[in-house]
Amino acid sequence: MRRQMHKLNSRETDRAISTKRTASRNPKVNAPAVRTRLDAEVRSRMIVEAAFTAIAKDGFEGLRTRDIARLVGINSATLHHHFPTKENLIAAVAHHLESRFRTETTQALDSQRAVSPLERQFNDAIFYYKHRPEILAVYREFVGRAPRDPAIRKLLQQLHRSWHADVVATLRKGMSAGLLRDDLVPDAAAGVIISTVWGLIAHVFPSSDSFDAGFHELTRWIAADRAKKEPRKTRPARTLKAL
Repeated sequence: MRRQMHKLNSRETDRAISTKRTASRNPKVNAPAVRTRLDAEVRSRMIVEAAFTAIAKDGFEGLRTRDIARLVGINSATLHHHFPTKENLIAAVAHHLESRFRTETTQALDSQRAVSPLERQFNDAIFYYKHRPEILAVYREFVGRAPRDPAIRKLLQQLHRSWHADVVATLRKGMSAGLLRDDLVPDAAAGVIISTVWGLIAHVFPSSDSFDAGFHELTRWIAADRAKKEPRKTRPARTLKAL
């Protein structure tokens, strides 16, 4: 009797193991589709982050899909499944760059003051310079390549358009509150502010003193008290021939 029970238990165990093996081979029994999509998103993010690191380290010349696939632990075919072309991967890196610009900030100032977002622009730039140099390295690569690469130029224009709109909105808020000069041209002033921030960042400086000095001069230029001391003078329009 014991032998028969032992045989039955053995058969049931074998059947259970066989059923488990069959289930593991059956895709319908595996993890649900939601898990599969999540894994695909995670893998795509890993590819983008590896490409981001490669560009920061070696520039666009160091962006080789075969090397990226090896770093992520996949083959080239799998990488091309996520990003069919190198241009697709570069576009994803641009979006990743924009995301890091928006999320990795100091946010240490009082956001109620109209000028504080401009101060944050400078503080964030110093933060990137000291603590996130890879962000600036990738940004410089995009800026340097944009003039000769229409696709990258378009991506960079999208990034700047969003940034420019934020600064323009801040300037208008400051002008309405009487904190900034009422004769500012927001669109033009925003271009000067952005150029100042990244013009300073583009140079290698030993400390943040030069950055502080540049920011001080910029705030003096846009502050409301200057408009009172130096009222705007109307000048006749100048043509290109007169220059």
